[in-house]
Amino acid sequence: YFKMLKMGLPMGAVKNALQRDGLDPSMMDLDPEKSITSQLNKEEDIIDNGPPLKDDPQYSKYFKMLKMGLPMGAVQNAMQRDGLDPSIMDLDPEKSMEYQKAMANRKVKKKKTQVKEPKKPKVRRKKIYWSPIEESKIDDNSIWSMIKGSFDFESMKIDQDEFESLFTDTSDPKAKKKVAADKPAASKQKKSVQVIDAKRGMNGGIILARLKIEFSALADMVNNMDSGKLDDTQLKALREFLPTKEEKTAIDQYVKNASSTEESKQAAINDFCACEKYMLAMMKVEMADEKFQCMLFKYQ
Repeated sequence: YFKMLKMGLPMGAVKNALQRDGLDPSMMDLDPEKSITSQLNKEEDIIDNGPPLKDDPQYSKYFKMLKMGLPMGAVQNAMQRDGLDPSIMDLDPEKSMEYQKAMANRKVKKKKTQVKEPKKPKVRRKKIYWSPIEESKIDDNSIWSMIKGSFDFESMKIDQDEFESLFTDTSDPKAKKKVAADKPAASKQKKSVQVIDAKRGMNGGIILARLKIEFSALADMVNNMDSGKLDDTQLKALREFLPTKEEKTAIDQYVKNASSTEESKQAAINDFCACEKYMLAMMKVEMADEKFQCMLFKYQ
């Protein structure tokens, strides 16, 4: 076909001849001085013309040693002793050394030519708590309706640096995790002992936290039947969390078991939850339930 061009035939006629012969006419647009494979970015097939590795005069004896039943480690040691690379035994014995080296070099070249795209830095945006408004719900008298159509937002110039400074989070999350991990274990909240029912203890703790009164002071108020600023609702709630007979036994038993010294006793009491501390204080008040009834009677 290139001879036809040299003879003066036009390119169109030559391409028609290619097409008629079942060939790709676009081949005539390639560089006639270079091979087709190099221009189409196709690699030429490597042909294995050498002897198989197991029959290679330099390595055949080591494959024979394997056939005789010697372990791979012993054969590789023999190769190392003879000044040869023992990793040769990991290659395919049915293919030649030259072919396998050529294939390995091709793979290395492919890895080198592959250019990794640089990773885009991750942009972490600041959390903004806003509520979007649907366009259908915008009132005609709102500022959004007033400016609608009066400004060309596409022509507006945006300061990208200002936006990044306002809405991107530049803090390093890894640094935050490291700081949290470096905090001493003593800073962690100590778990309280649970002698009474967990749910009852939690509910009692919520009520007691709202009162903000020391448990010893509450016990004195009940003992003296002085309701102070407490209303009937608060008194009813406090009465509900007076210790039952079973709870008194459990609390008393726990304190006794931990009371080898005064310090250990106080440590055991400190480990109680708020509701248990309240119950312990009320256990020192005689006829606590009856005294609560008397205080509630005043509000009737």
